[in-house]
Amino acid sequence: MPKIIDAQAIRRIASDLRDFQVTEARAAQLAAEIARVNGAARAEGAKNDFNDEPSRYAVTLAALAKR
Repeated sequence: MPKIIDAQAIRRIASDLRDFQVTEARAAQLAAEIARVNGAARAEGAKNDFNDEPSRYAVTLAALAKR
């Protein structure tokens, strides 16, 4: 089940895992970017079939990253 990563979660993860402080504004930017990437990955994943070429998903994500 998809979960939304919000700015508060970004700040908590950065602090807990990396002992790194992120401003609220930067955390909001990161959360928006993560949501965009996750959305694209979920959309591409939904197009795949278990019978597809195994590398297709990775190749598609790499192509999307270059946009």
